[in-house]
Amino acid sequence: METDNKTEIPEGLACDLVLSESMKNQLRQICIYASLVGIDMDEIRVKLTEEGVLPCRDKNSSKKALSEIYDHVACSF
Repeated sequence: METDNKTEIPEGLACDLVLSESMKNQLRQICIYASLVGIDMDEIRVKLTEEGVLPCRDKNSSKKALSEIYDHVACSF
């Protein structure tokens, strides 16, 4: 069964984070919302990489990065 790319976490972003299943679900929901409103998650990933937020080495830093990702998506309007 093929999945829609809009419901998947971008590969580059997934590789930069250490996520629990719950955190993966949160990120997936953020990615779905972002795709629906036309936000490019790769641009957010690049920006967070430049800021030193990504890549993450553990779940705690990934949790903070997930919060940053949410803030970037929520404040993109």
